[in-house]
This record gives sequence, C-alpha cells and structure tokens, in this order.
Amino acid sequence: MSPIADGSGAVAPGSTDRAEFEADTRAHRQLYWTTEPAELIATVTGHIAAGRTLQAGAGDAAGADAPSEEGGTDGAADGAGTAAALAESLLLVGRLELLGRHDPEAARPVLQEARTTAVAAGEPLLAAAALGLLALVPADGRTGAAAESFTAARSLLAHAGTGAAGLLDWLEAIEAERATRDGEHERAIRLISRVEGARVRSEDRPFPLWLDWCTTARIGILKGRIQLAAGLVAQARRTLLYAMATVRPDDHGQRSLIYAGLAAVEAADGQAYESCGYACRALEHIEAGGDVMGVRGGLEEYLHDSCVQDLYESLAFSPAESVTPADISEVTRRGTGAGRAPGIR
Repeated sequence: MSPIADGSGAVAPGSTDRAEFEADTRAHRQLYWTTEPAELIATVTGHIAAGRTLQAGAGDAAGADAPSEEGGTDGAADGAGTAAALAESLLLVGRLELLGRHDPEAARPVLQEARTTAVAAGEPLLAAAALGLLALVPADGRTGAAAESFTAARSLLAHAGTGAAGLLDWLEAIEAERATRDGEHERAIRLISRVEGARVRSEDRPFPLWLDWCTTARIGILKGRIQLAAGLVAQARRTLLYAMATVRPDDHGQRSLIYAGLAAVEAADGQAYESCGYACRALEHIEAGGDVMGVRGGLEEYLHDSCVQDLYESLAFSPAESVTPADISEVTRRGTGAGRAPGIR
C-alpha cells in the first residue's frame, strides 16, 4: 500500500499504519460473505485492538499538532479516518456475534462501542446501523428499548441527507424482523412490503459500501419467512419462488437460503417429500459455497422430518442443538461471494 505523505515529501508518522488499517477494514467486508463467523470474529477482533492503538496515537498527535490555517490538523483528519474504520470493524463483529453466532450478550457491548465510536467519528450511518442491530438484542426486560433504538437511528439518518435512503430501507427490514419476533406479523409484512416497494428505485437509494443488503432476493427471502411465521404458507411459497427467479444460477449463497425456506414451507404444509427435495437442493448449494448457518437456522423447526435430520447430519450438526429461529441474519450473512474461504464447512 502507498504511504501517505504529509505534503513535505516525508511520510507522516503512523500514516502508513493507518492507511493499512483502513484498507484491511475494507477487505473484511468481502470476508463477511465467505468466512465462518468464529473465524472472522477472531481476525477482526485482533484488527480492532490494533485500531484502538492507532486511534489513541492519532488523538495524541492531534493534541500536539498546531491547527492549520483551515482550522484543523493532519492528526485530527487521520484520527477521524481511523475512527470510522474502527467503528466499521466493531459493527462487523457485532453483526457476526448477533446474526452469525446468535450470541446477543456478546454482541451488545461491541455494538454499543461501534455506536459511540461512529458518533465520535462523525459517521451517522454507522451509528444508526449499530442502533438498528441493538434493537434485535434482548433488552433485559426493559420495555420499549427496541423502539428507542429505532427512533434514535431514524433521528441520526434524518440529518444524514439523501445518502441515508438505502440504510433507511435496511432499518425497516430490521424493524420487520423485530416485529416478527414480537408476534406482530401484520406489521412485519407491511414493513417488508414497504421496503420491497422502495427498492424499485434502488438507483436513488444507494447503500454505504460496508452494507450491501437489499437485493430483490434477500428481501424476498425475509418476506417469505415472515409470511411463513404468520401462517401464510401459500403466499410464502409464491414469494420464495419469485425470489428464486431473480437469483443467478451461480449465486449459491442466496439459492441455498431460498431452497431452505421452501423446504420449511413444504414441511409446514405437510408435504414431507417436497420438503426433503428442497432440503437436498439446499445442501447441494451449501457444498458449492452456500450458507450453512442460514439453512440450519431455517430448518431447525422441522427436525421431525427424517430428510431434514439427514441434512443436519451431513452438515455435522447435532439435531438437539438449540438454534435461534431464522431472522434477518439469514438474509444478510451470505451474499454473492462465489468462493469460500479455506476451512469453511
């Protein structure tokens, strides 16, 4: 990577480290789609420790530097970039803990630090994303905590301008997931349908580079699961089949999720043979690079079907192991990555 010069031709102290830290943060965005949660958490946790050290050093430099004519310092600018990258890395680990490993207690402090770091860095979209995910963390009995998180996130996005439109769509999808968990199925369907309509104008509603979520297929997968949770089996089937028609044949991540959703739909409809067929097709796409965790979560409720038990055994999972029901994580965890990182099951 190229060092950052201070304008005099000399390399600014620590600038190469900061540039490398930010480049590594960007690289982790892609690893999210192809790496098992525990493996990536271990990598990014070490990265975060390095970022905290860099951020502390940037703060010291900003305090020591004299203000420039523009009213700022080189140290302050470097510190802001490092803080934004650190907030993104914290958000990534929070997502993985919450949505990949289903460990809300581990996710909570990481997401809270992501929020405060993003605010300090002047990154309202990152802060709003952390708040949205915090709304999915159980609130230890405190009434209204999720609603407060959504309100605070929307307030941040309201001041972020048109660049926040895509993240607003994602936030509504998170809210639909929260409503589903709370048994508010009609509200959840209204929310995800609104997201579906908004994404028709996707070119006007871009996502930040660190969160590419709202494809037609991912929205359809979540909507189908919400409909299934509401008992709308036939509608869920139609939604998932339509989502399948929008996915490339080589997009194994999303196809594995859709086939798992269809297996769950057929199991709920008492169609064991069809359910087994879809489960086997989900497995085929997993083996080609699909979403192990998403399929596992989507079928956990239907372990009475022998074919699903066989599928679990083939994935080396114990049928008795507790798994959090499918949620928005199963839509966001795997995307269009064609490859798989070494060691992936």
